Amino acid sequence: METEPRYLGHYQMQECIARGGMGEVWKALDTRLQRTVAIKLLLANWRHSTDFVSRFQSEARLIASLRHPNIVNIHNFHVEEQPNEPPFLYMVMDYVEGQTMASYIAATSKQGQFPAAEDIIYLFTAISLALDYAHGRGMIHRDIKPANILLDQRNTKSRSMGEPIITDFGIARRQGVSGGTQIGTIVGTPLYVAPEQALGNYEEKSSDLYSLGIILYEMMTGTPPFRGENMLSVVMQHVNQPPLPPELLNDQISPAVSAVILKSIAKQPDERYASACEMTVALAEAFQVAIPASLLQGVHRAPAETVRSLSYQPASQPGRPISQPGNLILSPATLAASPSPYVAPVEPVAEPETPPLPRPRLQHKRRWLIISAISLLVVIGLIASGSLFLSTRPTVQPQGTIHFSRGPAAKYYNILQIDAENIPDPPTGKVYYAWVDNVSDEQNLAHWKLEVKNQQIHSGVLTGSASVNLLAPQNLFLITLEDASNSHLLVPEMDPKLRLYYARIPAKDAPLVYNMHMCAGDANPTACF
Repeated sequence: METEPRYLGHYQMQECIARGGMGEVWKALDTRLQRTVAIKLLLANWRHSTDFVSRFQSEARLIASLRHPNIVNIHNFHVEEQPNEPPFLYMVMDYVEGQTMASYIAATSKQGQFPAAEDIIYLFTAISLALDYAHGRGMIHRDIKPANILLDQRNTKSRSMGEPIITDFGIARRQGVSGGTQIGTIVGTPLYVAPEQALGNYEEKSSDLYSLGIILYEMMTGTPPFRGENMLSVVMQHVNQPPLPPELLNDQISPAVSAVILKSIAKQPDERYASACEMTVALAEAFQVAIPASLLQGVHRAPAETVRSLSYQPASQPGRPISQPGNLILSPATLAASPSPYVAPVEPVAEPETPPLPRPRLQHKRRWLIISAISLLVVIGLIASGSLFLSTRPTVQPQGTIHFSRGPAAKYYNILQIDAENIPDPPTGKVYYAWVDNVSDEQNLAHWKLEVKNQQIHSGVLTGSASVNLLAPQNLFLITLEDASNSHLLVPEMDPKLRLYYARIPAKDAPLVYNMHMCAGDANPTACF
């Protein structure tokens, strides 16, 4: 075991707090200024590409130029040349101590305890001002999600949850600068990705505004509007499927608030709000609470041609697909779970700066692939739809427990064991799965197929990733019914009728043994979400 501190220049590296597909994020001490910072390190395999190094430098300069109280500050970036080695790349930024908005939503909305209107306006005001500031300087974030919004505990005067700070502009790009993202990659997170972004068009700020609307939907209902058994399913729902009206999930949502939410996540970019501030002004009006003066200033600064009605006008063709699609995205981004205190993991840097080119017409083969993929999803959906209206659902309370444990050298609780009785056999074509829904990483959920014998489940030892804490605060244990034919599950079934049993990990003082509860009839309608 190493006892000597590790140094990177004059930075003393203290602990790795996040890992991503392109590198690591470390908490470090700046020994010259005696302050704590966060450092992003790029993995060696990315440093061999001279084009990538050039893009890193170009985009890092743009990101570092952003100076806003609600955007994490970049202090410096380094490209160190080494003899006979690829250059060493890293970025130094503020270390923000506090939970992410993902954790905040998990502790409030996902528990059926929705934030007060004033708290929601406070949060979205700060985020909107920061996002519009970046857009005004030609920068698009491209991965707005709750995990990339930190709640800074250094400023709790206005609200106890902390002040929102947007982080991880690591895959940001200049507005209007196109790039050749390849089929098989995705830019952004599927739960929050805009329809046009899912189809490969991510040069405009409207995709960030859509993602912000998805966060609003989640905060108001306790769940994102689109979930599915795999990432492709989620992406195609963003493109084609109208969202469930939010008032059906939270009956406290007024028609006016529902209209704002639905306008913010309209399929067509020109049917959304023109700016984040405009959306939040409309939300405050719908809540009938005071509009912060800073928001009105932000709306007044918007160009005249972009000012639109703040009221929602339903599309004449709701849910219609985006016109002129680009590349169909087929696989998820590399994501990383990150404990709090949190700095978002390293994400892909934007494509090199090139003059905008006219978008070519899709070749016949590519168009055929897109149409085939969408058609296949429709067919699969029709086949599966018979299972969405199961007439039988468990009505007998199970007698079950879930035991969490860890190995002798393990850092996290990554082992569980399930013992339950009164579990009916699954219907034909269905199987039971156990899940641990981790609020910090909703795209890499631990899950295991379960077998029922004599109406009993005795799972034996089920082991998850050594780097994931199954017993993390606010995690949700679930047992669901899934299609037996699908062996590549990524997220649990979203149909409430197919979410059967659950246990919720508390925010603190978590025990190691939990009783299993039925989702059906629970007093909290979002207990299993």
